Amino acid sequence: MSQERFLTVPSSGEVARPFENLLDEAEAALPAGIPTSAGQVLVALDIDGTILTPAGATPRVLEGIHGLAAAGAQVLIASGRALEGVIPVLGALEFTDGWALCNNGATLVRVSGGECEIVEERTFVPGPILEEIAAAVPGSVFASMPHPDILLSAPFPNNEIEGSDHRIVSMEELASTPTPKIVVRAAEMDREEFHRILSSLDVSRTHEVFVGWTSWADIEPLGVTKASGLESLRQRLGLPACGTVAVGDGTNDIAMIEWAAFGVAMGGASEEVRAHADHVTAAVDNDGAAAVMHAIMRRCGVAGR
Repeated sequence: MSQERFLTVPSSGEVARPFENLLDEAEAALPAGIPTSAGQVLVALDIDGTILTPAGATPRVLEGIHGLAAAGAQVLIASGRALEGVIPVLGALEFTDGWALCNNGATLVRVSGGECEIVEERTFVPGPILEEIAAAVPGSVFASMPHPDILLSAPFPNNEIEGSDHRIVSMEELASTPTPKIVVRAAEMDREEFHRILSSLDVSRTHEVFVGWTSWADIEPLGVTKASGLESLRQRLGLPACGTVAVGDGTNDIAMIEWAAFGVAMGGASEEVRAHADHVTAAVDNDGAAAVMHAIMRRCGVAGR
């Protein structure tokens, strides 16, 4: 399958590790309560730094996703990306049926026959937080994600905002348009200083704020996380809590890693993220997420490696 190149996190630099060793480690770490029936399992996968390299998804990742889905498991894509940024990834994964959580849990999408339908979405009007952040972080640029539009206060560096339908608008329009997510980017600011400033503002108490691996932050309605979206979907599908698995590498993945019966941090994750995980697998460069999926396939008696 041909895959376009993707803008995602840089290489972890992790030393190569034998996949069979990773698979054995993941299998040994699986909780005893994980169901042996794939139909009782929900596996939530982050995209960037988890299943996607700049060149796309590896064959082992694709085998894991499609092997579990074919056996009856619910394999779900859980991303901070807006739907516009998730759609090309779904295409590269040949993910034509299932579910996706976008905007860090604010947007639940049903994927059927390759078509995406927004089933639920939580939005907010961002006016007050934009004013507060603009004053505290001079030179920052903003993006808003009211599907199907992507509204920008100014161009983002290095084409970092996904999708092609960008529109530069006034701060007044950004402030008044309901949205599931606001992105703040301060390219010239040190990441730690950026994080410190945002943490000191009211927005960090009135909204969910996720700072990424650069001076980039996603802002969601209070209480909206990947975990809240996954729990709502778990109940909708009638799946047991003991069958939940989540794999991720970013601070926006902490909530779902804690939520899952088996929460996994990638080898490229920070110590902050790792501290919340039941298991740390290899980095995306070494197919860490694939090892977890293949271990679940083994537990469920599904043919694979």
